[in-house]
Amino acid sequence: MKTVYLVRHGESEANVDAPLFLGDESVLTEKGKQQARFIAERAAALSFDALIASPVHRAQETAHFIAERTGHVFETCSLMAERVMPRELVGKRRDDPKAEATYEAWVGTLFDPDKRVGEGENFDDLKRRAGEALRFLETRPERSLLIVTHGLFLRTILARVIFGDGLRPDELRHFIKATRTTNTGITILAHGAMRAFSGDSPESRWYIRVYNDHAHLGEVAHHAPLRHQAEGV
Repeated sequence: MKTVYLVRHGESEANVDAPLFLGDESVLTEKGKQQARFIAERAAALSFDALIASPVHRAQETAHFIAERTGHVFETCSLMAERVMPRELVGKRRDDPKAEATYEAWVGTLFDPDKRVGEGENFDDLKRRAGEALRFLETRPERSLLIVTHGLFLRTILARVIFGDGLRPDELRHFIKATRTTNTGITILAHGAMRAFSGDSPESRWYIRVYNDHAHLGEVAHHAPLRHQAEGV
C-alpha cells in the first residue's frame, strides 16, 4: 500500500485580498510562515520517504520549513503547481475593470473545455495534469510521499480519484463548490489493492483516507474568500 500526504501551502499574500493578481510570486504571510512551522512539526512525526513540492514560491517556502525540521531534501515537481493564470493578469490591479473581466473569463474556463484565456489553464489542461500527477505518484518507488501543493489543484486531484478519467466539467464544478481546503491542511491518499465492498475482488486504485486535517493549527479553520478559492491560490 502506498501513502501520499497532500499538504496545501501556508497562507500567502494572495489569500488575504492582495490588491494585485500575484500569480506564482505570492509569498507566505507571517501567519503562513507560522502555519508552515506547525505543519513541519507535524510532518516530523510522520513516516515518509520523499518530500516533493510545487515550483510555485509559496509552496517552496512551505517545503523549506518541512525540510529543515525533518531532514529531508525536497525535490520540485511542476506537475504539483497551481492552475496556471493568464500571464496578462499577473501584476494587474484587482479593481481594474479590464483585469477583472479577464479574470472572470478565465475562472469560467475551469468548467468549459472549449474556452481559453491566454496561456491560462482551462478544464482540459487541469484535468490532464491531475491525471499525470496521479500516475507520477503511483509509479514512484517510495512507499510514502509528502507533497506540498495548492488548494485548487489538490481538489482537482481528488475529483480525478472520485470520478476517474471520465471527470466532466459539471462534476468538477460541484466538487469545487462543495469543498474547501485550509492552508497547510493534510489530505491523505492511499493506493493499493482493496475491496470496496465485502465479497468484491480486490481492485488496485487510489483511495481518499483523510481530507483537510488541520488539527496541527489548533484553531478554527480560516478559509480564503470564494474568489480566491476559484482562483486557486
